[in-house]
Amino acid sequence: MTSIKNELVGTWKLLSYIEVPIEGDDSLFPMGKNPYGILMYSPDGYMAVQISKEGRMLYKSNDKMMATQEEMASSLQGYIAFSGKYKIDNNNAVVTYSIESSLFPNWKNQLQRRKIDFEGDILYLRSTEPILSNGVYVNSYMTWQRMDRSVDNFDDEHLLREISLKN
Repeated sequence: MTSIKNELVGTWKLLSYIEVPIEGDDSLFPMGKNPYGILMYSPDGYMAVQISKEGRMLYKSNDKMMATQEEMASSLQGYIAFSGKYKIDNNNAVVTYSIESSLFPNWKNQLQRRKIDFEGDILYLRSTEPILSNGVYVNSYMTWQRMDRSVDNFDDEHLLREISLKN
């Protein structure tokens, strides 16, 4: 039997993030319909995830500590980030996160669980317990794709990003 951890270790890019209210209301897209995210699982049992909403407000100042209230609200509400240890339950296909650091401080020292499913290089993660999001209890559904990155294409990607920002 292949260990789920062997399949999970690596870097994943977010394809979709949907929240489904447990009351049966319409699905929500808290990070918009085109969020950006990176999820990393290391072989030594640590993980980190960052998800950002498309079109977050830029700060007028280039000083990250000099944001307006509106800029800070846009930044915080449009970003999810946490890291910590993870453990795999192979029998139930569940990953448990022991959160050590989080942008949302209430998640620090908490456990979160995700049901795991794979389809080729696609990873599906579903929350196992509802979370409170914008005043509504929801289950989250995330679709990730394994990243096949090499150091060789780093400079090319950086140049392409700079060119697109200038245009």
